[in-house]
Amino acid sequence: MSAFRPLWVALRAAVLATAVFGAVLFIIERSGWRGLAFSWLDTTEYVVFFVVFFLGILMSGK
Repeated sequence: MSAFRPLWVALRAAVLATAVFGAVLFIIERSGWRGLAFSWLDTTEYVVFFVVFFLGILMSGK
């Protein structure tokens, strides 16, 4: 069963990252902040993805 542990950890991390990504985008959409920042290239999703991904990389390091 320990052979599946890395897969389980990766699955949990992916679900958590997806939830955080969705929640941040939801907050940005509802607050009206999307129209103010990053609207010149419509890069809000890309910036949020990069921040969540980068924080995940930092948290997974030893």
